Amino acid sequence: MKTRRLFIVILAAALILACNFPMFAPSTQAPGGNENSNGSGPAPLASATSTFTPIPALSPTATIVPTPTIPEVTPISANVNCRSGPDVGYSAVSYVNLGEFAQITGRNDDSTWWYVRDPHNAGEFCWVSASVVTTLGNLSGLVVVPPPAAIVTKVTVGASVASPVFCGGPNVIEFSGKITTNGATKVTFQWEITGDKSNTTSPESITFKAAGTKSAPDPGAYKADCGNYKITLHVLSPNDISASKNFKVKP
Repeated sequence: MKTRRLFIVILAAALILACNFPMFAPSTQAPGGNENSNGSGPAPLASATSTFTPIPALSPTATIVPTPTIPEVTPISANVNCRSGPDVGYSAVSYVNLGEFAQITGRNDDSTWWYVRDPHNAGEFCWVSASVVTTLGNLSGLVVVPPPAAIVTKVTVGASVASPVFCGGPNVIEFSGKITTNGATKVTFQWEITGDKSNTTSPESITFKAAGTKSAPDPGAYKADCGNYKITLHVLSPNDISASKNFKVKP
């Protein structure tokens, strides 16, 4: 009887102990993890890496400057003279500023001078030296423009009566005159005195090696009585041009 009770107590104790132990051994795998193929342990978790793809920088677009169809000139480094003919002996009648453009309409026979539209006088033309300008456009179709003949562009004249003046007697009169050309040329001129006494001198000549102004030799000492007169400096060639001045001889 005692043996049976002891068996029941032992069996109850065994049942109590069995309830306190887990039925399966705990796993060493991390939740959600995978094992390596060789069973060496849990595989490390892959970290998410963001991928940055750089955007290539846009290169600046080259500006294409079209070549003008009409040929032009522009000064290389400074303002340039625009002359009445293709030589420095001709007078400067205009200019082309640095940064300014002038249309080419012709050239001289060896293309050392360009015949251009005057950028400062509408409808006028002048010449610029090829050595001081840069050209743009097609120059192949330019015509040869013959150089103009240099001419006299201006004449001035004056008269002065020496003091004292005596009517009835000869009084000394002095004349002065200036001639201006736009280039190298030979100028032929004469003096013409009209009024109470008239006289015309023989033609004389002055040679200009370049554009400029020169004094015309006076006709010498001229004497006249009291009265009203007019003195004229008359250029005969290369072109006909003159200047006159009225004066009086009086006490």
